[in-house]
Amino acid sequence: MEKHGEDCIQQSIFDQGLWFRAAGGKKKGKVYGLGNFSDPYVRDREDHEIERLNVIIQEIVKEKEEEKDWLNGIIAGLVMEKEKDKAEKEAMNERMTSIESMLKLRFQKI
Repeated sequence: MEKHGEDCIQQSIFDQGLWFRAAGGKKKGKVYGLGNFSDPYVRDREDHEIERLNVIIQEIVKEKEEEKDWLNGIIAGLVMEKEKDKAEKEAMNERMTSIESMLKLRFQKI
């Protein structure tokens, strides 16, 4: 914090001095799990892992988009079916009203 300030945008990704101290300075001790940013093999391996994870994420996103499209298709079909049922119900009610009117006229004449 003292060297780079509190603003994380101004802080560097890799501080070689801190790395050197954490690794044991001149004694060349080891700090496991941190990797070595100056080693191109480590950087390439990490880049490859990031690319692999990005591919997995893209596949998941694509799969979810396909599921969303499939569900939207089902919803659209259900909405159309509901509208069709509504129209059939209205037509049936009109026929029933017509039949009731005919029956009332028929029985009034008798």
